[in-house]
Amino acid sequence: MSRRKLESRRRTGCFQCKAKHIQCTEEHPRCKRCERLNLACARGLRLIFREDAIQRGISFGREGVWTKQPNAKQRQRKSDFRPIPLDCYVNRWEFLNVTLDDLAASAQVETPHYPPRSTDQGHFLTLSPAFSIYHPLRTFSDSDSYLLDYFIRGISPSCSLSESHNPYISLVIPLSFVSNTLRNALLAVAANQLRLLGSAQSTHEACHYKQIALQSLRQEISTSTHDEGTVAAVLMLCFQDISDGCSASWITHLRGGLQLLDCSVRQRSPDLWNFFRMYFIAHDIMARTVSDDWDGGDNLQLWSESENLEEIDVLMGCSRGLMTLINRISILASTKARILRTRPLTPSEIHDYDMAAHQLHFSLLTLTQRLPPHSADRQDLQQIANIKHLTALLYMHERLGFPKQSHPPLDDPSRAPTRLPHDLSGFSKDRLVSMIVESIATLPDMATLLWPLFILGNVGVEDEDHRRFVLDRLSSIHRLRNLGSVRRTIDAVKHAFGTTGLDCGIERAWGHESYQYISLA
Repeated sequence: MSRRKLESRRRTGCFQCKAKHIQCTEEHPRCKRCERLNLACARGLRLIFREDAIQRGISFGREGVWTKQPNAKQRQRKSDFRPIPLDCYVNRWEFLNVTLDDLAASAQVETPHYPPRSTDQGHFLTLSPAFSIYHPLRTFSDSDSYLLDYFIRGISPSCSLSESHNPYISLVIPLSFVSNTLRNALLAVAANQLRLLGSAQSTHEACHYKQIALQSLRQEISTSTHDEGTVAAVLMLCFQDISDGCSASWITHLRGGLQLLDCSVRQRSPDLWNFFRMYFIAHDIMARTVSDDWDGGDNLQLWSESENLEEIDVLMGCSRGLMTLINRISILASTKARILRTRPLTPSEIHDYDMAAHQLHFSLLTLTQRLPPHSADRQDLQQIANIKHLTALLYMHERLGFPKQSHPPLDDPSRAPTRLPHDLSGFSKDRLVSMIVESIATLPDMATLLWPLFILGNVGVEDEDHRRFVLDRLSSIHRLRNLGSVRRTIDAVKHAFGTTGLDCGIERAWGHESYQYISLA
């Protein structure tokens, strides 16, 4: 090969010759071509970026289309610049809440590193590294912003059966931006949930924010400056204690919240106070169903006259009317059990309890539960309410027994017991258990099924398949949401299964004192 052929490609020529794809003679200070044409002859290294080449439509490196071989097939560029059509944006307002100052600030601020933290659903939740100046979390520290964002996106959505009607999102979270006590309680709840999911660094945060919230609560109550934020903070501390392990402290917060409801505080938001009442009363009612040893008072003031007792609540998955009947069953059964521990019932007491049980049974059979207007198409919500309705019948069967007569004579035929979508004439305990199990089997795992599964686990179920079903569903709910109430329910059900048939003919007490503080709401 000739020397001329070897030197056909050089990278030391001037820019003018390279632009025309002509071999430069490379004389100094000017090559022959530049001197003949009176051109500026310059040499050096010229850098070009890929994005600039694509935008200008020129070749980048060796991926160009030019070649010395005329018969060679031209290669298509790997990527072409494709401008975005702007026709759809003509005469249309588009808002972008970002300024040059935001970009400069975000470039200077170092975002702390947080390890991946999983949500209740098992996914990882990451926080945006920088917020717009108009973002409500912008004013808080990085740690507080992360925890509040986790509560908003990772915890709150699972606290209601309706995406459009969630008081935690619509009522509690906005209130936290004006109440420091409530905000610290929310931070404690979020940090505690992350701790339960395996984040060791959240242990200190959970204790720290809970201590600050408790100190603020004491100060507000002692100085009579408590308001809606104070009641909401008590509610969230109760929420944290339940999710942590259902220690007796959640009962203390529950009773404190009930007392605050009765205080003469100006109620600026009726929806918020209805939510408070629903939360505290529902937890009190469901806690009574755990054991005969519940030491709460029997004079609990329930719902106001303006509340609809037939409408299904999206937090509880049943109506206020059903919870009222469950509460009456618990009080009647516990009162009867306390008497039987010391002496037999007198004939008049037997008659009174039978008549009360008779009336409760009839009220359950004639109970109506209606879907709220905003969830009229939620058949799954109606199914959950029906499951709890059947569970209430099973609960009454176990605590009070079924009256010999199914229902008293009806003066009004329209009040016939046809509210449930089942024919319950002559039903038995085994049939109720089978109906509840079959209905739960068609629903996904959710915490609202905790109470029906607890009742199934404590009524002395003898079918091994039903026992396995109860424990499997509880374990699935526990994997979905690592809550202390779920863990305690699993232990209580295992204890009930292990002690069934060991009483040697002695009437078995309902529940066990070791599990009397489980929250089933």
